[in-house]
Amino acid sequence: MPARSASAHAGAGPVSVGWARKMLRYTGGSVVATVCSEVTFVALYGPLGVDPARASVVAWLAGAIPNYWLNRSWTWRRRGRPSLRNEVIPYVLIIGLTLLLATVVTHVLDARLRGADTSSSVRVTLVATAFFAVYAVMFVLRYFLLDRLFGRLARLEAESPPPAPTDAAPPLVELGRNQSSPGPNSGNPAPLDGESGPTQHVDRASRARPAEGSR
Repeated sequence: MPARSASAHAGAGPVSVGWARKMLRYTGGSVVATVCSEVTFVALYGPLGVDPARASVVAWLAGAIPNYWLNRSWTWRRRGRPSLRNEVIPYVLIIGLTLLLATVVTHVLDARLRGADTSSSVRVTLVATAFFAVYAVMFVLRYFLLDRLFGRLARLEAESPPPAPTDAAPPLVELGRNQSSPGPNSGNPAPLDGESGPTQHVDRASRARPAEGSR
């Protein structure tokens, strides 16, 4: 029984370490994306006076683009050209949940604060805090959904057979046979220099016969 538990802990060790590293990379990418989104939202909603719905959309785009690149290449170590149907569209749908919640929450809170005659500085602070809270709440849920997405893509690539070669070169044995000299049963040997083959031997014999008769 102790040996079995020890082996179970030994097998779970690399998995837990790999999960911790992946979660750490995901956290770093999410921090970068959240900072980009939060700064964009505060700049649009506060000084520029953009309505919270439009500010949420632009801020989401400001964080979604670097977040996708960091999650794909750094967190889940994806390489190559992404598939639009299998990767990009599901990714947009997953992180689109954050955009939907942030838009609804900031719009409702902004309407209530304006109706309560709240000062602009307090209103911007509270709405910006609510925007950040939505990203914080969706942090864990997005991780599990994205981990499932990229894990499924890795399994599909591992199960798909490699493409068959189209222009395969002939084997070296075949090349050697085609370029080898003819065998002993392949016919008459090649004529030597100054000879033209069997016809020339016949001509020499016919020329030699009259000379012998004249003797």
